[in-house]
Amino acid sequence: MLSIGGYAINIQEFRKQFPDEETCHRYLEQMIWPTGRICPHCGGMKSWSISAEGRRLELYECAACGKQFTVTTKTPLHSTKLPLSTWFMAMYFMINSSKGISSVYLAKWIGTSQKTAWKVGHAVRALMVSQANAMPGLAGIVELNEKYLGGKPRHQKDVKHKRGRGTAKSCVFVAASRDGHVRASVRNGWY
Repeated sequence: MLSIGGYAINIQEFRKQFPDEETCHRYLEQMIWPTGRICPHCGGMKSWSISAEGRRLELYECAACGKQFTVTTKTPLHSTKLPLSTWFMAMYFMINSSKGISSVYLAKWIGTSQKTAWKVGHAVRALMVSQANAMPGLAGIVELNEKYLGGKPRHQKDVKHKRGRGTAKSCVFVAASRDGHVRASVRNGWY
């Protein structure tokens, strides 16, 4: 389940939490700019909202460099034609899918073509990587686990494959803190 405000939510609660585009924009602004708007072009801290008929939702202009920006500027969501609510729904399904999600199913669930869903999936994964790289180390109670992936299938006639640390498969170490932050590292062989 996706966790908003410290508790896991189901799909009905998700839809109540993010009913429209404006709510999605406000939430994204709180996540990206927790201490106030920052220009993604120059890092300027002073900007103002541009209000004009037919403008995009929440368009800002930087006082320092004079360039316009939104909360999605210089992110994988930049210049998207999809509503943010569709992006949020895709993120919800991807986060709550324990074994990953195919672009075919994602397309059905968010109401897009398979090609669009494939691009959305890659953009969401890019966001996850950028957030993981920007996050500080794990703190508090941290749980560790390992999983061996790859290699030949285990079930072949008269062939025994080593399991666990004796295998030639790649080892993936996963560390998760109780506050929800996760780190994973791939190792070839056991060291």
